Parts: sequence; structure tokens; C-alpha cells
Amino acid sequence: MLNTTQVPAVADFPAATLVTAGPWFRGHQLDPRPAVVVGPFGGPEFADTAEMVVVWYFTLGAPLPGDSVQAMFPHELTPREETLTTMDTGAFCDIATSLPLGRFPYNQGNALVAAVNRAVRERIEAAPATGRG
Repeated sequence: MLNTTQVPAVADFPAATLVTAGPWFRGHQLDPRPAVVVGPFGGPEFADTAEMVVVWYFTLGAPLPGDSVQAMFPHELTPREETLTTMDTGAFCDIATSLPLGRFPYNQGNALVAAVNRAVRERIEAAPATGRG
């Protein structure tokens, strides 16, 4: 009997998608934690053929390949309801301030940086006036 449940694909996880997944450390998978999708493994030019997604576990620090940045299979990821614009302000600030301090494999990260910059603008526009001026 065939399972008709659709298997998630790389295309289901565009850059800046918030997910929950368990990072790998020395051959053992850790407890699931929040992460953000950087893009398809190998870079945007491999979006049609990639089998893995690069994610950044932003709670583990600045993006560094192998530590906080890892390639994961789509079936290992659980999408979150929130977005960069709607997520907790403290967590978003951690992302925005840590992003320029790290690096991504294959010079990835451009789409994520652009999405974070858009979210900063959206958060500023949505914030109530502070009365300063």
C-alpha cells in the first residue's frame, strides 16, 4: 500500500522560512530548536535540484557552517506559523545583530539578509509612533 502523504521538498522551504529542527552535533541529533532557512544546499542556482536545505540555528550564535549552519533534509524540518516580521522581537533582534557576524557556505545568505532587512522595515512601519522627534 502506497502512502499518499506528500513528502516535503526543498521548494517548500524558501529562504527566511522559520522552522523547528534538531541540529546535529558530533553524530548525535540534538533536541529540536528554532532555525531559519538560508536556502537550498549549494546555493540558489541549485534550487531545482537540491535535496537539502541549509538552515541557521540562530539560538546557537552567529552563522558558522557546521556549528549553527547545517544542511538538513526537508522531512527533518517543521515549518513555524510565525515569520521574521511577526516573531518575538528579542529573537528577531538576535537574528538581525548576529547575521552580519557570521558566514554561510557557498556564499549563501543573500536572500536571508534581504528578508531580514525587509522585516526590519516592516517592523518599523508597524511600530506605533514613539512621540520622539
